[in-house]
Amino acid sequence: MMLDKPSKHGPIYHLPPLGAPPPLSVQFLGINYCDKDYRNVRKLAKITVFGYVLSGQGHVQVGSHSSAARQGDLFILPAGFYHEVTADPNPSEPWSYIWLNISGNWILKLLEAYQLLSHIVIPDSGLQALFAEAVESAVHKSLEELQSELQMVVMRIIISLSEALRKKGEALSPTVQAIKRQLDNRILQPYDSIQLSAQIGMSNKQMNRLFKKEVGTTLYNYVISKKIESAKMMLLDTQLSISEIGFKLGYVDPHYFSNLFYSKTGMRPSTFRSQFTKML
Repeated sequence: MMLDKPSKHGPIYHLPPLGAPPPLSVQFLGINYCDKDYRNVRKLAKITVFGYVLSGQGHVQVGSHSSAARQGDLFILPAGFYHEVTADPNPSEPWSYIWLNISGNWILKLLEAYQLLSHIVIPDSGLQALFAEAVESAVHKSLEELQSELQMVVMRIIISLSEALRKKGEALSPTVQAIKRQLDNRILQPYDSIQLSAQIGMSNKQMNRLFKKEVGTTLYNYVISKKIESAKMMLLDTQLSISEIGFKLGYVDPHYFSNLFYSKTGMRPSTFRSQFTKML
């Protein structure tokens, strides 16, 4: 659903599939040259958006998490969340970006497989050439060629991002690597800051300060985002009840789990399952 008439201009390309919709397709892409009052909102997005910032600065929000997106950055707005994209109201230069609207049931599974679902903005991505290639394909390729070409571009973007983040992860300090490893291995358990502090040998305050400095988010927000990712995959890929999914993620009270899921995604787990399984 689109709210607030966007204040922008630029080319938009509609690339409809010729047959049945494939499991991954780019049906719209374009370039937005934004005025300072540009604002685009989707209350519940059924598409995933990839954007590459060409100039200026804006802000993107997924669920309750927001981040600045500057020249050279890439942003990911996954389906199933509230999306908000706004230009900086006092820009030193206008905000512009190339965008791909991606449909199909594969995209969330790919983002999960390559551990990209928790990343809203990837700074200095170095992927302008791939986005430019997508636009060039839309201009010059036939419809018969386009979807396979764009599927390959999307896959190359995902693989390139995953590799860049892996290298960044290798650059984390040994302490933060150890913290992250402990958190990743305990996603299906309740978050226990006291136990984590004892294992790492640092106070919770020290861990949080170091983790946020290197990873860009707090320990708690990192854990919650990972749990929500896991919940969404279980809602789509299993027949487990919502109570069972919450219990597997460490939440004994199903109402608490449902309220947490709603606060982070803007919808109840049951609504997410019913709406998005229709797309599979």
